[in-house]
Amino acid sequence: MTRPRLLGAARLALAAVFTLGLIALAAVRLTPPAWWIDRARFARPADAFEVVDRHGEVLRHARVDGIDRRWIERRDVSPILVDAVIATEDARFREHHGVDARATARALLTSLRPWGRRSGASTITQQLVKLVYGRPLGPLSKLAEIARAAALERLFTKDEILEQYLNRVPFGDRIEGIARASEEYFGHPASALSVAEAALLAGIPQAPSATEPRRHLARARRRRDYVLARLASLGLIDEQTRRSAAAEAPSIRAVPPRPDEAPRFVDAVLAGSGEGHLARSHGILRTSLDRALQRRVEEILAASVTRFEARGVTNGAAVVIANATGEILAYAGAARRAGPGGSLDLPARRRQPGSALKPFAYGLFFERGGTAATVLDDISLPRTGARGATFDARDYDGRERGPVRARAALAGSLNLAALDLAARIGQDALVDRLRALGFHGVDAADRYGAAAVLGGLDVAPLDLAAAYVTLARGGTRVPLSRAPGGPCEGHRVMSAEAAALVRDVLEDPRARADAFGADLTDLAGGRFALKTGTSSGWRDAWAATFTDTVTVVVWLGDPEGRPLGGVSGFESAAPAAARILAAAMARAPADDLAPPARAPVRLLSASVCAATGLRPGPRCAHLVEERFAPGTLAAEVCDAHDDHGDLLLPVRYADWIARNHPPGVARASLAPAALAEPPVVREPRDGARWLVDAARGATSVPLRASAGGADLADVRWEVDGVPLPDASWELTPGDHSFVAAWQGRRSGPARVHVDRAAGR
Repeated sequence: MTRPRLLGAARLALAAVFTLGLIALAAVRLTPPAWWIDRARFARPADAFEVVDRHGEVLRHARVDGIDRRWIERRDVSPILVDAVIATEDARFREHHGVDARATARALLTSLRPWGRRSGASTITQQLVKLVYGRPLGPLSKLAEIARAAALERLFTKDEILEQYLNRVPFGDRIEGIARASEEYFGHPASALSVAEAALLAGIPQAPSATEPRRHLARARRRRDYVLARLASLGLIDEQTRRSAAAEAPSIRAVPPRPDEAPRFVDAVLAGSGEGHLARSHGILRTSLDRALQRRVEEILAASVTRFEARGVTNGAAVVIANATGEILAYAGAARRAGPGGSLDLPARRRQPGSALKPFAYGLFFERGGTAATVLDDISLPRTGARGATFDARDYDGRERGPVRARAALAGSLNLAALDLAARIGQDALVDRLRALGFHGVDAADRYGAAAVLGGLDVAPLDLAAAYVTLARGGTRVPLSRAPGGPCEGHRVMSAEAAALVRDVLEDPRARADAFGADLTDLAGGRFALKTGTSSGWRDAWAATFTDTVTVVVWLGDPEGRPLGGVSGFESAAPAAARILAAAMARAPADDLAPPARAPVRLLSASVCAATGLRPGPRCAHLVEERFAPGTLAAEVCDAHDDHGDLLLPVRYADWIARNHPPGVARASLAPAALAEPPVVREPRDGARWLVDAARGATSVPLRASAGGADLADVRWEVDGVPLPDASWELTPGDHSFVAAWQGRRSGPARVHVDRAAGR
């Protein structure tokens, strides 16, 4: 088709649209406006807002759906800007009823001419309809615009229509609405615009991408001059004002720096995952974070990563919690944003915590009658781990210490003693306690076996921090919150006495120094509780610290899980955590922090035998001061020393004595009570369920029995009535019954069930 014929067809189409538009106007007059207008579409859209810290310091300017807007009332817009918009876009806005017939006719006539400038016909009301509804029907959308514009004028006043338009029209750079355009380009509100500024802004909406003043200032000035000429021609400004405004050089603000503090914390706030009441008010969303503390935490954490970078540490994470409220005061999502895992939310990612879970096992042990003086067995024995597999645990230094008091075992983070403690409280009880403390993703105990107490399950630093807050609060748990708030009562998870005793051990600087050869009180600035953790294979280094007021958890490692070069939690994470704790305590007055209200537990001091933890007997040569919860100091007097003061141990220590030849230990012997009691099956536990994985080959589990609390040797074992040649048994699917026979007496049966692993 030739160009003249195409031009003719276009003119006919425009004429048809004009005619149909007249028909649409008539239809609107004969029908209710609600048939054409969905009022919900004209509801005020969500504003951009500032995410701020607890003191009002900006963390991020948050756009909504990528749009920077903030609604402004019509009365708060400079009158000269309103005049400039009307003069430029729709001079007869106050006169027509949504469609300017004169402008439409003129546009049709100019479109029929092959020469000259085309004339637009869309009124402000029609443009508003297009902004709200879009143009889903292409050219035919013009008919809907005409009809809806006429209907809109019957529903809204002129000022309401103008307010809607001024708040929805684009100004380039994803800015919508005159309020943010004025602030972004000129740095002051839309009520304070000069004539030149108002004219420049009024000229942008016709072609925002071409006249956005930061990139196309020359075009924006030419458009401004056109707007000034329109204002003068309509008598809205005089010639002197036009000339003065046209001579004014626009002062356009450079793109202001966009704050991006605590990005992963703010991401979670905007995603709505922060517990607590987060509400916007006057364009502000206030959070619990302390920006000054956040920056200090990031500095300390980054320095720690740099210090241990040569040994494989590539990133780190840290959180600081207010104990009374559960408020998150600092949240270092990654020490190095540009490093490996820098874009991840590391405090929310689960990793193996090593020994950092031990205090919660000890808390359960203390609730069940144990004390800090109770002796645990730090002895190497085969253990049943994940899915029934056996493993040999070690202490961090490869030693086994034999009998050791619970205080020394917890302060020194002894693995073998922790395994003995876990066997006494039961794996199911430990896993249930971890769930009650708020650890997410914790499976059934059979998945972890004895390794649970050693950190054989994955936990997130944020969950670990919440659990230590529970300890700091004396056993009551509160949800963590990203919103500022007052003190929380919480609900009880562990007894106050048990929590107090665990805390007393973790706060004991002498016990820490005895275990690690050093203490960090000087870094923390005072007395504090500390527990560290190092995962298997040296992949993760952890530290948790707390005072009455705040709790800190630090993780260092490689987000991809590569092994570190022998970096322990005490060596690397603990100093960082102590420094962060000192920084948090220094900020406590500014953050209006106070300790949580809790019933005080007065621990009692008493001298005990250093070897047995019992009241001193006449032959006890070494005494220590121990602390007890009220009513837990045992009346039993130590008689475990011979006339020379050497220690007499139960028979379960015989192999340990033979391997280590410890000084001051005479021999192993059975207590008389053990000889009078029947044996008890300790491993496997009655009711245990195991999985056998055929792809891994045969798996054997060790069998253990005791009498009077002492492990037994020379036990004869029967499984399903069939004698075994030794104290181990190969896992076989089905139901099985175990009986231990010793010294002519038989134990009750321990029944277990073994399943075949799914998919094998």
